[in-house]
Amino acid sequence: MCKAKKQTIMKKSKIFVFRISKGNESGNPIGRCPLDYSRIKKIIRDLDEAEISPIDYDNNGHLDFIHNELWNIKVLRQGWGIKNLDLNQKIQPWIENYMLSGKIYWDTDIDCNQAKGRWNILKRILDINENDILIIPKTSEKHLNDYNKFTVCQAKETYFFDYPLEIQDFGHCIKIKNIKEFTYDKATLERGDFGTPYLWAVTEVKNHHSRFMKIKDFIQREFEVII
Repeated sequence: MCKAKKQTIMKKSKIFVFRISKGNESGNPIGRCPLDYSRIKKIIRDLDEAEISPIDYDNNGHLDFIHNELWNIKVLRQGWGIKNLDLNQKIQPWIENYMLSGKIYWDTDIDCNQAKGRWNILKRILDINENDILIIPKTSEKHLNDYNKFTVCQAKETYFFDYPLEIQDFGHCIKIKNIKEFTYDKATLERGDFGTPYLWAVTEVKNHHSRFMKIKDFIQREFEVII
């Protein structure tokens, strides 16, 4: 009896626009938060002044840290990754930790609807798999803020949380490979290609989006992957 030949099935890669948080003011996504968070609200109300210690983003070197991690360590980091915010935990403790840590490390009063909105955005990182494409607008090897260039890489592994003690943020991590930078251009992609709906921290490029084919064709040319 002849054995059936093994077929190699190539898994399609997904594309994500990944906007690195750089410690600036951000949008305020709102979600629906039906659970009871009265316990954590009481803990937050009872915090002493001495327990509130905002992160000093002006002096903690976070921009150099993010840039070095990306280009030298090959780890892409995302913000809103302060203490106790590993996305692998269940949603209720994550929201409680976000509300509490937000008060301690940002001195910000966060209600559960705001926390749920941020969860809805950040949890998309969990959808990133090996070989998926990550497009990082306004970033180059030379400058973390570069309005003339963008960077593209592939995920080497899935999400993990690594809290950097000195920086105190940017704990959401993806190991990456095949990192390249590109100049905004008609022959590649243009600044306007990263407008709505790609303005959040992480957004998958889906086939019903108006610029899907343009982005897909560019990625397939440059990375030789199946989308």
